[in-house]
Amino acid sequence: MFDTGRPGGLHKRIYSSLLHAIISGRFAKGAKLPSEPELAKIFSVSRPVVRQALEKMRVEGIVTSQRGSGTYVAGLDQFAASVLPTVIDSPVHAKGMLDDLEFRLITEPAAAFIAAKRRGPHDLRNMEAALSQFENAYASGLIAHHYDFLFHEAIALATTNERLVAAARSVEYERDDELLLVRHLVHFAPNMRGARVVREHRFVLDLIQRREPEAARDAMANHIEASRQRLIAFLGRLNADLGKESPKNGASNG
Repeated sequence: MFDTGRPGGLHKRIYSSLLHAIISGRFAKGAKLPSEPELAKIFSVSRPVVRQALEKMRVEGIVTSQRGSGTYVAGLDQFAASVLPTVIDSPVHAKGMLDDLEFRLITEPAAAFIAAKRRGPHDLRNMEAALSQFENAYASGLIAHHYDFLFHEAIALATTNERLVAAARSVEYERDDELLLVRHLVHFAPNMRGARVVREHRFVLDLIQRREPEAARDAMANHIEASRQRLIAFLGRLNADLGKESPKNGASNG
């Protein structure tokens, strides 16, 4: 449910784990979080530490508490308004996102190629389950990033190569959680862009299922490159609004 091994002090670790779960879509707006005793048990900390993390989230407008009922996800609008200008305005963050996609352009087509050769029935079920959840979340207007990650992770797992699995997970967990918000805006807003992402995923899965490794590799490469171009265009529009120079296609090199 949570990535409990995140860095930082106790309350910061809990805060970061909860934030990642909400931003990635595991807990949608209106969803009830585990109770304070449950969170304390999950993270092996005291309840005051949990309360400290939840209070920070309440101040930021991410969660709201109802006496006698529990803590619920309030949404990300207030949080996004406060952090996105800083994230977008940072050349380090912009380059980091482009670097991630350049890295994925190297590793994930290879993973799709190997997965098409090695996948078993269990792997296909995991890919289909993740993609179906992805499609349902997208159709419902929810953040679908968690299911996007699970789909790509399932492909990596099908390779049985621990290095490729670690590569897929590193992109998910080694970046600031705020960047997940940017990814969501890049790929799923407006609605039309999200539909293209869904089609790209379905095409990759169909090729893996049909055991067409070369075609699966090419389809994954096209998907990641399309994602990179969507990010460049998104950053370009934002920079134009701010009167700044747009990022170049090679902005991730160096």
